[in-house]
Amino acid sequence: MEKQLLDILNAGIGLLKSGQEGLDKAKGDLEKTYGELVAKGAADNSETSVKIRESVDKLLNEIKEVSTVAGKNYEDTRSKIVEKYNQISEEIKKRVPEGQLEAVKAKLAEVAETIKATTAKAKA
Repeated sequence: MEKQLLDILNAGIGLLKSGQEGLDKAKGDLEKTYGELVAKGAADNSETSVKIRESVDKLLNEIKEVSTVAGKNYEDTRSKIVEKYNQISEEIKKRVPEGQLEAVKAKLAEVAETIKATTAKAKA
């Protein structure tokens, strides 16, 4: 019985090894085929191919510009909101009686959380 278990184990190991070798070969073949396709595509300088490359390059540059502007606008807007929030906080401290300050702070924290949630959705 012990020999049978050992034989089954060895057969399983052999199967795994064969499968791994097959996967490695398939991966190598796929990489080789992909490289050949890339080389063929790069060698194609027909008018259609050149136009497609230019269009894709233009599109990628436009996407990069939009994301850069959006990020800059987000940061500008965020800094303005933080600045206004700080100004409001200072005004409240000056005007609100000491006993009511905690209630106002809680309300401001609620507003801040709403702003964070809104900006998080805008980023996504």
